[in-house]
Amino acid sequence: MIPLHASWSRFTGCVALLALVAGCSSAPQSSPVATVPSPSVSPSPIAPTVSDSPIANPQSVPTQPNPEPAAPISAPSKASRTVEKCVIRMAKVNDPESPLNVRSSPNATSKDNIVGQLGNGAFVEVKDEQNGWFRIEDETPGWIAKSKTENNCGEKIERVEFGEGQDEIQIVDRFIGVGTHTYRLNLAKGQRLTVTSDRGGVFPMVIAPNGKNLVSSPEQQSPWTGELTETGDYKLMLDSNYKGYQYAFSVNVR
Repeated sequence: MIPLHASWSRFTGCVALLALVAGCSSAPQSSPVATVPSPSVSPSPIAPTVSDSPIANPQSVPTQPNPEPAAPISAPSKASRTVEKCVIRMAKVNDPESPLNVRSSPNATSKDNIVGQLGNGAFVEVKDEQNGWFRIEDETPGWIAKSKTENNCGEKIERVEFGEGQDEIQIVDRFIGVGTHTYRLNLAKGQRLTVTSDRGGVFPMVIAPNGKNLVSSPEQQSPWTGELTETGDYKLMLDSNYKGYQYAFSVNVR
């Protein structure tokens, strides 16, 4: 027979053991946290930032060389025309307050030097020119104001030189009364010269460096063309034939 105190001790020990077991089983256990996978999201590409401000670090951006500007297309240069001689032979009175006074001296302030008068449109032969005055020798010799006349070179020599890239030029002028106009062009052997009358008027003579007239007739039909046989000054000449007229012709050299 088991003693009473021993039985009690065994009972309390069992109770304690049961309590311990119960405590262990009844303690709240933390349930594992379910890890829910996040939906996969593809990373969005970062849009480039557009800014109108200067780039902070220009060294990091390769620079493109500036394109060379296109060379401008150069237009042909103009012809050079130099009047080497100009002598006025005749003039035509053009005075809206005509008659024009003829004076004994080139002085318009004196009333005592008027020796005659000329009607508007009258032609006069010019013998001299001085400080804006013409000395005339007509029925009434004396001096008339140049500004009260139409006038032009009677005897004229003009040098014509083509500009770079230019092969044609038009020449327009007029005669007032008698005179001769000469245009000089320095041309080379083998070039082809073409002269065309633009108004169907008087055709110029074409004089070669040796003095020969290459135009067979004054009634030459336009145009005239020919291959040059020598190098030197060629002259295009017109004569007034004692009357005034306007003329125009073109010169082409290739």
